[in-house]
Amino acid sequence: MSLLQQLIATIIVIVLCVNKECDAFSVVSSRFHNSPSASSSSSKLYASTTEITYPVKQIQTEQDIIDLASFRNDLTNPEMMVENAGLKSAGVDNTESAIKGLTIGFVYIGIPLAVIEYFNSGQDLQHAIEIYFGVGGTIGLILGVNNYMGKAVFLPSMADAENRIIVDYAEGLKREKDVGFVAMAEKTTKFEPSGGIMACVDGQLRNSPKSPPDTQSIENIPAHFHLKNMLVHDSMRRKGIGMLLMDAFEEYARTKTDAELLTLEVEEENEGAVKLYEKAGFAFTKNPTTFTKRKFMTKKLE
Repeated sequence: MSLLQQLIATIIVIVLCVNKECDAFSVVSSRFHNSPSASSSSSKLYASTTEITYPVKQIQTEQDIIDLASFRNDLTNPEMMVENAGLKSAGVDNTESAIKGLTIGFVYIGIPLAVIEYFNSGQDLQHAIEIYFGVGGTIGLILGVNNYMGKAVFLPSMADAENRIIVDYAEGLKREKDVGFVAMAEKTTKFEPSGGIMACVDGQLRNSPKSPPDTQSIENIPAHFHLKNMLVHDSMRRKGIGMLLMDAFEEYARTKTDAELLTLEVEEENEGAVKLYEKAGFAFTKNPTTFTKRKFMTKKLE
């Protein structure tokens, strides 16, 4: 395949994705590493405020994984994703969308490619025109017809939405490479879309003979339980939940793994998270990896 053909194929994939408005799933960016809280262990653990007690449980079922992913997806579950995509599709003007598709092909793809080919071919105008209509025109027509038929917005099935949300937010748990824990609120609250989950953490056993296959390993560090992602909802912070979850995370590492250390990485500017980790007994150490600017913290399991 020539370089031009590879470029054309790549452009077609990107354009089709953009044209299908991939944001119909309402995916949001991850905030896990920057949240000053964590969770873990069994349903026998609780965090309490003056009036409410919050249980903590380990992620065990497929529905648990979907609920955790929904929490991380800004409290948007698969049912809501499908509904949002349907509403978005219903609000699209098919004629306007068709014009947009034609414009993408004829203007944003066809013209740049034609100009590039014009100079690459020794200013062969005929060749440039052929590229313009052959590539830009074809893509424009495909998108235009597709959009006019009301297919500009991808309408996912429930299976599509569940798969997407798990891949984006809980793939390690799905593949049983990570262990996750969640703190629960009442399902009748705003946390209903996440099955009541309002705080979560997941970790991974590394540098151990018992580590899942293909997990990351770091030289010169013994077996350790690495805290990967943490998030407590903004409205649930400063209620003791973060510290409880850190305790539960440590309890699991002590009783269920052969880890000698707890480890994590954190942005030094995230003062709230750093204070929580230090309160839980973590201390800064030299980061054994060189591909990140995050600070490395450890706690020895006595």
